[in-house]
Amino acid sequence: MMVKEMRAKLDHMNFRHVEIYVSGGLNPNRISEFRENSSPVNGYLVGSYISGASPNDVTADILEIEGRPVAKRGRLPGKLDGPRLDRII
Repeated sequence: MMVKEMRAKLDHMNFRHVEIYVSGGLNPNRISEFRENSSPVNGYLVGSYISGASPNDVTADILEIEGRPVAKRGRLPGKLDGPRLDRII
C-alpha cells in the first residue's frame, strides 16, 4: 500500500514525528482493510460517508510550490488548463 511506502520514506528522512491521515471515499469496509493490513495510519477522514448527503466528492491538489511544478503520485505536475473552467481570481 502507498501508506506503508510513505511511512518508510518519512522515517528514512527523519520525519518520524509526521502523522498520516487517510481520506477519500472512506467507509467502514475500507478502514477495516487499512487496519487488517497494519497500515501506519494515525486517523481517517470520513466526511461524505457520515454526512448522509449524496456524494459529491471533490479534491484540491497542490500544483505548484514557489513556482516549481509539483504533483502527488498519479497526477501530472504543474498547472493544467481546464477548458470548461473560468478564472475567478
